[in-house]
Amino acid sequence: MSEVLSTPSREETIHPGGIFVSQHDLIVVGAGPGGAHLAKEAAQLGLDVLVLERLSRNRVGDKVCGEGIALHHLKNAGIPYPTGKELGNTINSIDIYPPSMKNYITVSQRLEGEPCDGWTIDRIYFGQRLLGYAEKAGAHIQDHANVLDPIFDNGTVIGVKYKDTKTNALHEAHAKVTVDASGMSASLRRKMKDPNIEQKIALRDQAVCYREILELRAPFEPADRCWIIMDDQFSPGGYIWIFPRGGNVVNVGLGTQGGQGHRPKELFKHFLTTNPIFKGAKVIHGGGGAAPIRRPLWSYVANGIVFVGDTGCHVNPIHGGGIGSAIEAGHVAAPVIKQAIEAGDISTAGLWQFNVDYNQKGYGQKIASLDLMRHLLQEVGNEEFEFVINNRILTTEDLLRANAGEGLELSAIDKAGRLLRGLRKLGLLRRIQSVSRAMAKMLALYQTFPESPAQFDPWKLQVIQLYQDLGYQP
Repeated sequence: MSEVLSTPSREETIHPGGIFVSQHDLIVVGAGPGGAHLAKEAAQLGLDVLVLERLSRNRVGDKVCGEGIALHHLKNAGIPYPTGKELGNTINSIDIYPPSMKNYITVSQRLEGEPCDGWTIDRIYFGQRLLGYAEKAGAHIQDHANVLDPIFDNGTVIGVKYKDTKTNALHEAHAKVTVDASGMSASLRRKMKDPNIEQKIALRDQAVCYREILELRAPFEPADRCWIIMDDQFSPGGYIWIFPRGGNVVNVGLGTQGGQGHRPKELFKHFLTTNPIFKGAKVIHGGGGAAPIRRPLWSYVANGIVFVGDTGCHVNPIHGGGIGSAIEAGHVAAPVIKQAIEAGDISTAGLWQFNVDYNQKGYGQKIASLDLMRHLLQEVGNEEFEFVINNRILTTEDLLRANAGEGLELSAIDKAGRLLRGLRKLGLLRRIQSVSRAMAKMLALYQTFPESPAQFDPWKLQVIQLYQDLGYQP
């Protein structure tokens, strides 16, 4: 078997030193949702696509997360909705609770004519389905591929070096365009020199999580609602989630702000002891992870390379969900890459349209606006959050507008009533209003994202100023 694995494939040649070399139109590093969907779309457009995945083929999708995805993401990307073993549960709303859990706000965003808001899913079955679509479209999947370095030619990425961890053979894969969809590891992004490509994500802009799949003693009810609990005793800088997977099984976890010395697993175990529904629960699986919770990268492209998914900070900074936003990023990026290759311009300028499309009309504008709300939520303590929910300072409609990136602007009539209810927390109300106005400005800025790199620097300064005016670090 080892002799077969150590010989070149039909696409490879052996160069001096025993390095296997292959040539492609597109290399995608990482077979997660964003990478797999991009590979499928690119292959359908006629590109020769190589996907490099560090895990074994049958483990693609094996990642610790909340396992929720909103329907609109799959609808926008043209992906069939989950069924069978892949489907955990149908979700019709999210209930957001303060620490006491005496009151809550319900958020529901069902699209007209659609059956639900979204689903909880089995990540492995879902990941395998997306990867299967890529293979069926013609993409070549190379698993057990540990990507070591980008290959540069005069400042342009022209491929990658990787090691086959089953054979220890060294490979070089060359391509016209390379995509880094490797997740938080950012195998290629962290080795870039471009000033608009952040090599590292600050710990304060990461969510560090722990979650378990639990089998409860009785079915979780109501089964079509996800619970989010804001409680900085157990999830400082983050939140607790309880997502039903069907029957007695739930996905329960919490996230904390990175860089603060918190121990998510210990906090999680303590939280379980405070709620009787978890007494006697059986642990099916447990594990931890991290995700970026911040504005998107300044640019998702550089010479010869594109960044998608967690690598591009295509993650909702409020709840840390990144499956759907990564898929949408792959969906938007594929035709831009195809066009750049056809035009013979794979420079930053040639790939820039991905920035424009994802920010002006796609999910990027929402991520950027919601990041300001994320900063606000990380300022608010338990007492203030309890006050906001119990006194109806924020409503379902407010959160729906905020989730669309539009801020929390209140109507004049609303303001009068809420002002009376919120007299004890005028400082908090003013802060909410300041952040709300800034969110609307951020949304407008991203909707007018520069059409070319030449126009970028003045725009970037405006974004930085919005953060600084609120006392936040961009």
